[in-house]
Amino acid sequence: MKKNEKYEVGFLGYGRMAQAISEGLDRQGRIPYARQAASDLPGGEWLEMAGERQFHPAPNNQVLAALCPVVIVAVKPQQVRAVLEEIRPAAPGRLFISIAAGLKTADLRAELPKTAGLVRVLPNLPALVGRGMSLMCAPPGTPRKHLDQARSIFEAVGEVEELEEDKFDAGTAVSGSGPAYFFLMMEAMIRGAVRLGLTWETARKLVLETALGSAEAARAKPDLNLAALRDQVTSPGGTTAEALQVMEMGGFSGLLAEALEAAAEKGRRLV
Repeated sequence: MKKNEKYEVGFLGYGRMAQAISEGLDRQGRIPYARQAASDLPGGEWLEMAGERQFHPAPNNQVLAALCPVVIVAVKPQQVRAVLEEIRPAAPGRLFISIAAGLKTADLRAELPKTAGLVRVLPNLPALVGRGMSLMCAPPGTPRKHLDQARSIFEAVGEVEELEEDKFDAGTAVSGSGPAYFFLMMEAMIRGAVRLGLTWETARKLVLETALGSAEAARAKPDLNLAALRDQVTSPGGTTAEALQVMEMGGFSGLLAEALEAAAEKGRRLV
């Protein structure tokens, strides 16, 4: 950051994901609100949040880009090209980090001057609670410092994985869409538990805590594959074995693999 630059990061669009990133940066002390700026639609609720959080509300997108050396493009995908065209005069020398789904680095690069840096990041929904899994890539020749800057920002809301862009569709099918798969499974487990006689409140607590604990156990045992962990729960001829047999007879594993393939294929077709 140069001495004459008051703000370190700016948000083009201040919706839910931008708000989460902004909050994470302040909470962890990486970039406090006082060194953040944002722009969005005139008269929106985001202006109230600017007053509460004390970040700078830029009067328009071009001013925002001129104020900040790092700009996070957080508008809706269909708005990105128009917004980048609007701020183009202020773009030289800035680093742009796009979180727009479906827009590849080549699409974004075409809208920016050559001297502007570019990194593409796809965070997922758990970033809203600081437990996100963000995918990151950049055009060939991008300086390492730009990737490091982007990583530092998104590590404020979870983990970051650098991938080649041609792997992004596969990665998005797992981490981007993945929360919905887990929500569906947890919802089905809760309904099943209620049918067995548990209250909804008890069923929900048992399912959510079991899901969270299972993920933490898997993270804590990187030397064990998931099959080995599953075997620790599954006694021969026991209740877990009976349940797993029903799942496999219903094609659970194969169906999930097909779902990921469908999600990745859809991602390849997105504009």
